[in-house]
Amino acid sequence: MCLTEWIRLRDYVGGRSRKVLGWEIPAWVWETYQVVGVFLFGCACQQLTTDVAKYTIGRLRPHFFDVCRPDIDCSLPSNKWRYIETFTCLGENEKLKKEMRLSFPSGHSSFAAYTMLYFCMYLQKRFTWRGSKLVRHGIQFILIMIAWYTFMTRVSDYKHHWSDVLAGCSIGLLYAIVIFSFVSNLRKTPRSRQLSHEAELRATNGNTRVQV
Repeated sequence: MCLTEWIRLRDYVGGRSRKVLGWEIPAWVWETYQVVGVFLFGCACQQLTTDVAKYTIGRLRPHFFDVCRPDIDCSLPSNKWRYIETFTCLGENEKLKKEMRLSFPSGHSSFAAYTMLYFCMYLQKRFTWRGSKLVRHGIQFILIMIAWYTFMTRVSDYKHHWSDVLAGCSIGLLYAIVIFSFVSNLRKTPRSRQLSHEAELRATNGNTRVQV
């Protein structure tokens, strides 16, 4: 985002710059502050929502028995078809023993879904290079594949059930769409208007340099 904003506004001279304590903040720095600030706000919201669900609902992870190694014999007839609430874990890794009850929803899936989808939508609005559309869409495809790979590895590593990954993904996607649509200013500026506005600014800046 910082690189995109710098490329987009590095030659901009105008009203978007701000003064803070007597120092003039360049336009690209101010825009980066706004864009990244909204992005981090949404990131904090989705993470808080995920953590509240984790510590409220929990759910045992698929690798629960391997991590816990409970001191019970599940093969005994008396232990079949009933819930066993009193047991002692023989596993020695205390960190894993604490996390083995926090499967729902998947925090990695939620974070990956939010960050990658939001960045894809951000590039769709702000990546204005006309050299090739495939560059922008290629980057977006890579971002989606990163999120998809994260989803798959949470299941293949036996860290989450598939429903935990689906729930985490849904939380991330929901926050990405809501933050992009209602909190950020990215959706409010049509792409065609933005391109024409930037072209006008560059032409104005060029004329100013010639006159000076």
